[in-house]
Amino acid sequence: MLGSKPRISAADTNLIFRHLKRRPAIPALKQAKELKLAAECDAKLVFFLTGTIRDLRDVCNSAKDYGIAVFCHIDLIQGIGKDPAGIDWLADEIGISGILTTRSNLIRAAKASGLIAIQRLFLLDSESLKTAIDIVSSSRPDAVEILPALVLPSLIHRLPIRKLSPFIAGGLVETVPELEAVVSTGALGVSTSKQELWKFEKALPDR
Repeated sequence: MLGSKPRISAADTNLIFRHLKRRPAIPALKQAKELKLAAECDAKLVFFLTGTIRDLRDVCNSAKDYGIAVFCHIDLIQGIGKDPAGIDWLADEIGISGILTTRSNLIRAAKASGLIAIQRLFLLDSESLKTAIDIVSSSRPDAVEILPALVLPSLIHRLPIRKLSPFIAGGLVETVPELEAVVSTGALGVSTSKQELWKFEKALPDR
């Protein structure tokens, strides 16, 4: 699953995935100060979506104390070289665990640097779906993030989900019923900036 020089252990990855099965809401942070709230919500994984390289460094430094893995949206973070050298530096010097990106070349670079690589895909029409399948076949990410998340409940039966798995979802989810509907499609998790959802827990199955 990971690249040739894994920087996040398989045990840590499995812990994150087990956590998401019960707590599928992934805090999507827009400010470094939001990390403390994510920790109070018992998050094991956060997505840092915007800001500067200094903000990302602060988040990663604090996340170590909380035992939280940080994935950054590399396309939107200011001050980072959008190339293999930049990604390797992020892994070595900043300590991220993974990236989110729409760029296939950065997916390959992240995996080569031992990071978990998530390809963001916008499914807006049938043409974008075809493009998404081609992108995933080429870049071979560790997972994909489908946006906007709210398209999934109505379109999941039309998606070639085996070609897009494992997948998470993000975008526009603001209520518990919306979160539950997206999770019911098979999504591993749902990234959301709605802080009220960060403590959401899936109900245990009846025995």
